[in-house]
Amino acid sequence: MPTDDQGPTTGGSHLQGQGLKIRVVYNPRTGHKRETRFHAVLALLEAGGHSCEILTTREAGDAAAFVRETTSGDADILAIAGGDGTINDAVQCAGPQTPPLGLIPLGTANVLAHELGIGTDPHKIASCLTEAHVLKMQPGQVNGHRFMMMTGIGLDAQVVSGLSRATKTLFGKAAYLLEVFRTLRHWSCPPLSVQMDGKAVQAATLIVSRGKRYGGTFVLAPSGDLASPGLHVTVFPPGGAMSVFGRFLLIPTGLLLRLGLAVQHPVRTVEILGPSGDPIQADGDIVAHVPAQISVCDEPIRLCVPKPQH
Repeated sequence: MPTDDQGPTTGGSHLQGQGLKIRVVYNPRTGHKRETRFHAVLALLEAGGHSCEILTTREAGDAAAFVRETTSGDADILAIAGGDGTINDAVQCAGPQTPPLGLIPLGTANVLAHELGIGTDPHKIASCLTEAHVLKMQPGQVNGHRFMMMTGIGLDAQVVSGLSRATKTLFGKAAYLLEVFRTLRHWSCPPLSVQMDGKAVQAATLIVSRGKRYGGTFVLAPSGDLASPGLHVTVFPPGGAMSVFGRFLLIPTGLLLRLGLAVQHPVRTVEILGPSGDPIQADGDIVAHVPAQISVCDEPIRLCVPKPQH
């Protein structure tokens, strides 16, 4: 069975000559290309002598229920086959008795999979599951709701709140751009009232990160580290909606912070005081509304990660 040490980043050991029992929580609401990836991963696992039990989600909350019902006695690995939203749902119920969580990324952005270095290649996904190297990480939490990578308040949360699952499935990443233009027509960009480690700040938009990446492979928080407890807050200064949008366009280039167009702070806690009722997104789904408390969970989650490169 997978093993881990006491440190935050740990190397497990794969089973020698013995197949792993892998329980797979599968979100089938995906495109043909991603379904092909899913079946390719299953074929590789089964060819390696590992057994796979598939649990299919039907609605929001199913992934969390499957995780809650699964203990280390049921499976060696609990693999989540879906996007960042499915993973976010799943980790809400992960606890000390939960087997290490593996990823079969089938989503639009797959931010966590890119952060961990898993990517979307079926061979690398399967190897990551079967080698059973384990990372202990403490997720973030917003009003008690866990998040793995980031939470956002402002423009990105407004976009996510207006984006339907059907549109995202149909258009993929392009759906976000379409929704941005619709949002910019009606969003007034009211200033956010924020306390970071007790210090008052105003912002047009705020992104609170656990890891480095945002929106897929883009690096937003270079100092982010899932193995270390802490948050990195990117503060977009007060201004109009188009000003915020222009800064978002610079995220893929790495120039946002380099040009001083946003400021980043390492913090332990963030409190969002207003505007009351504004939506908050975490890992791509709306999970809370202002006012909100954001911090790091005390309880770690175990994740299967690629074999360390020596």
